Amino acid sequence: MTHTRRTAKDKRQEPVVRYEVELPEGVTTADWGLERVRVQNPSIRSYLGCIRLLEEVLDSNYAILHCSPERLLKIWRQVDEVCRLMRSELRPTLEEASVIPSLGEARRHAQDHFRLLAATVLAPIERYGPSLPTDKLPEARKLLCVSIGKIYAFLRDTFGEIVASDPRSRHDADYFLSRRFAQDIEESEWLYSSVYELHDLLEGLKKACSAEFTDLLSRLRQERMIPPEPAWEQTRKLLNNLLEDLMPKLKEVLSLRSVRVNDMETLNAHASTISNDSRSLLEVYAVGRGVIEELKRVAGPTLDEREKRVESLVSCHWVVSERMFELLSRLNASLRNLAQYIADSKVGIEGRRSLMLAKDLVEFRPQSEKPVRRIR
Repeated sequence: MTHTRRTAKDKRQEPVVRYEVELPEGVTTADWGLERVRVQNPSIRSYLGCIRLLEEVLDSNYAILHCSPERLLKIWRQVDEVCRLMRSELRPTLEEASVIPSLGEARRHAQDHFRLLAATVLAPIERYGPSLPTDKLPEARKLLCVSIGKIYAFLRDTFGEIVASDPRSRHDADYFLSRRFAQDIEESEWLYSSVYELHDLLEGLKKACSAEFTDLLSRLRQERMIPPEPAWEQTRKLLNNLLEDLMPKLKEVLSLRSVRVNDMETLNAHASTISNDSRSLLEVYAVGRGVIEELKRVAGPTLDEREKRVESLVSCHWVVSERMFELLSRLNASLRNLAQYIADSKVGIEGRRSLMLAKDLVEFRPQSEKPVRRIR
């Protein structure tokens, strides 16, 4: 008997075991095979290509608004290329009918959404083209902040629906649908934990500042004098806490990719107001106190000179205390408004987080599996 030794080449040529695809009644394997090669696989490749291109420039809105012109142009060219590919490669596959009813319905949904996206998001980007004039950079930053998220949401959502309707989905859906899911959950949890920490920090600062600022505002209104150093010490510490603790935490939250454009603009405005007013208060007090101390050291030999010095002291106290009252009132109101905004945002993020986890539970369990309650 002759024994033939199997080589590595022979092993590589062994046939691959393939799974059976369950097709709807009346649909033949040949029908689905033709559609799979002509439409479905090119559609999946187009989706994945667009998603990968977009993920390379999926920066946070804060990063897009503050990046260098060179980085902005790279992001713009990449997004413009995604728009071109969506029109030239992806859209034709969405217009094709399907022998699989559920897949045809998914394509029609994607086609309807694409028409709306093309009119409201792609068209404004395409008006500029790949070459972006220098004087249009500020407009482009805002346009990218609004557009990238919408384009990415369309690609991910419609892609998930189309692949879930693919007859191969019982075997491949987890691969397609969960590639970005882990990262999305991580970003959602990161945003939630960051806003939770910001909320706790802000609540503590708001209570401390409210008590101290209210007392100081009352004294400024009644006495119309610059507070002495011992009375000012606690206020100085709180102002430094706002600058050294609250501002870095706000910037950390602003840098997260999951922060929405409108939220980012509102938080930026609050951060700017609180930071500027805190620094102004410290500077106004330092200058005012310095002037007061200098006037006290100057003693004129005549009664007329001493009276003028007293008038100067009173005038300085009045002017500086009025400015401090104005800045402190605005700062106190800004802190309250920011605290309320963060509290409302925290509730909204909790709602979106719960919805995402619930959606995950429904979308990614096997088709034959009954709903399972997730334990936190």
